Amino acid sequence: MKINIKELLEYFDLKESTNYGDTTAAISVVGEDLCAAIFKHYCEQERGSKVDIIDPNEHIPVQMKKIGRRLDRWILEKRVEGNILYQTEIKNWCSRAIGGVNVPLDSNGGMLGELSEINWLHHISDMESKIGNGVNKVFVDMVSGKNLKLIDMYSKEPLLIFWDSRKPKKEKTFFFKYNVPEKYFYYNYCWVFSCSLYLRHLYKGGSFEIIVDMANAERRLKQLNQIFKI
Repeated sequence: MKINIKELLEYFDLKESTNYGDTTAAISVVGEDLCAAIFKHYCEQERGSKVDIIDPNEHIPVQMKKIGRRLDRWILEKRVEGNILYQTEIKNWCSRAIGGVNVPLDSNGGMLGELSEINWLHHISDMESKIGNGVNKVFVDMVSGKNLKLIDMYSKEPLLIFWDSRKPKKEKTFFFKYNVPEKYFYYNYCWVFSCSLYLRHLYKGGSFEIIVDMANAERRLKQLNQIFKI
């Protein structure tokens, strides 16, 4: 599937680009697929690795308990240095989300950093809380990865993927490791990836389109197109 970077960024990162409710509806169709696919694009294009996004219809990260936390995706990054199996939580928050801010496409340098920090600080209390919630559940050990029956060795790492421009002020890039001040769960750190910041990096470098594999989203769009004709 081909994505226009400028149109995508403006659609999700500018409140005035849509009517109320539009982005929520769009995210329900493409959101998790989109963010996972953008992370795969980053790994393969800039880290030189190969990535398998495990079909969530078959396997998702769970604790193998009747009542327990669950995440959105298993993502396997195959690297020469060693494979990584990410237990991944995806947050599709955009400018219209509660507390979200407009991040214009021409935001650069200090302005982009300030806006990204506002988004970061808005949920930092959830990440650092000792009470389980929808963000810090990424720190809980998901043991269902054993059901994937992967042949090659790998290390398991927690990953938070955000749609919006989001990072602490000190961070210079869109993919970084964040350590929580106190350990309340299995992990006291997670990897963080910002889709918006990565796409802005590509756009600034002269890339205006990317091609990604979004099998679930493509199937849903085809189904909707069959039902509703404009």
